[in-house]
Amino acid sequence: MVSPGLRRFLGLLLLVLGTGVVGFLLGRAWAPHVPAPVPHIPPVEDGNAVDTTTRPVRLFFAGPSADKLQEEERTIPRTASFVQEAKRAVEELIKGPQNGLNPTIPPGVKLRQLYVDGRGIAYVDFTRNLQTTHPGGSGGELLTIYSIVDTLTANFDEIQRVKILVEGSEILTLAGHIDARHPFKPRYSLERIR
Repeated sequence: MVSPGLRRFLGLLLLVLGTGVVGFLLGRAWAPHVPAPVPHIPPVEDGNAVDTTTRPVRLFFAGPSADKLQEEERTIPRTASFVQEAKRAVEELIKGPQNGLNPTIPPGVKLRQLYVDGRGIAYVDFTRNLQTTHPGGSGGELLTIYSIVDTLTANFDEIQRVKILVEGSEILTLAGHIDARHPFKPRYSLERIR
């Protein structure tokens, strides 16, 4: 003979199991139908396909007479972040021109960091030799500054102004002539009309 306490326990256990089974079956019946995944079919290649893995950028270098900036187009890889693309554009600018123009950044200079704040100011941090190996002169200093500023603002709508840093710190001037304590706005008047 089964004791009344055990009978109550078995009844309660049976009730809980029965409720669980009914709930499971109702949940399956009313669950939304999830369609089977569609297999990935690669796109058909055609001669007019647009390359979405790269993007063109306009870089600004000193013209042949080194008195104006001239643009040269390059292609850089697309990334998930415009800041990464901006870094790549500056690195291309550091590499120098490819077609008869003059470099505006001294050889050996490296980009340390680039970040953009919420006001659209890009902070571009270079190694010390941006200052120590710069050839100087107010014209050369202007061309260096605005090749950086115009390259970034012409290619990235998110960037409105550019602040140049050296080794993570603000600088008073790049080579003794132009006040670099404030962010620079683009100055496309330095570009030569094609």
